Amino acid sequence: MEISVTRAGDMGEIAVLRISGVIDSETVERFGEALEEVFLDGCYNIVLDIEGLSYINTAGLSIIADAYKKCSQNKGALKILRAAEAIRELLDVVRFTKIIEMYESEEEAVGSFR
Repeated sequence: MEISVTRAGDMGEIAVLRISGVIDSETVERFGEALEEVFLDGCYNIVLDIEGLSYINTAGLSIIADAYKKCSQNKGALKILRAAEAIRELLDVVRFTKIIEMYESEEEAVGSFR
């Protein structure tokens, strides 16, 4: 799994996490740690760019659910960007698409925080 974090927004108040590869038992801890670092920076507006994500296990889905909850509790939001068809179907099955906004363009995802 590859993961990078950049900042967006007028004052860098939005963290964009780009994730590619697989989130499985070997990489899930690193995924959780990357999100935790963003939270420790005091940032609760997050865009998960998962265009390059080919697989995510249930532990990874649980981390997304926990991050969504933590963002909401801190008056922020978590958005998902560019989910591949197979990942989007999985997110739909677990009903994430009912509560988490999905975007195809980074500009739209970042703009949705305004």
